[in-house]
Amino acid sequence: MSLSRASSDKDRARLKLAVRRQVKACGGQESAASITRVGPQTLSDYGNHLSDRHRDTHCPLDVLLDLTLDGGPVALVELCRIAGGVYVPLPTTGAASDWAREIADVAREGGEAVARLCEALSSGGTITAEEVRALELRREVAEAIEALVTVDHHLARIEEASKQS
Repeated sequence: MSLSRASSDKDRARLKLAVRRQVKACGGQESAASITRVGPQTLSDYGNHLSDRHRDTHCPLDVLLDLTLDGGPVALVELCRIAGGVYVPLPTTGAASDWAREIADVAREGGEAVARLCEALSSGGTITAEEVRALELRREVAEAIEALVTVDHHLARIEEASKQS
């Protein structure tokens, strides 16, 4: 019986590579194993995209949560991108916001996205699928969106605070 899956082999390989980077962000297999319920070899299997034996061995959500809380949202960011979305970390509620940094992030990430889009458009006035992949256009646009959502969340907190006073 053949399964028709929504994800492709390439998507799942990208996810495995992201899990490998996630484990590295947690200090490697031994360190990562110390903060979750699986051992170092199992973590290695989750990141092994080359072996047919481990092709369908993927990281469970509870393990990903442990790794994310320890090493940051490395794999979660990639999962969101594979699914066509973006991961946007929200500022800690009640934390003082750094307007200058937030606005600089919007300018930097937006500028990088615009520069890459213009680069793609400069060779014929259209953007091809090959350029989308080669120039990582979706990643650049996603990073700009993430920066804007952070500012939007900050603005929403200000608006909410004014309603309560």
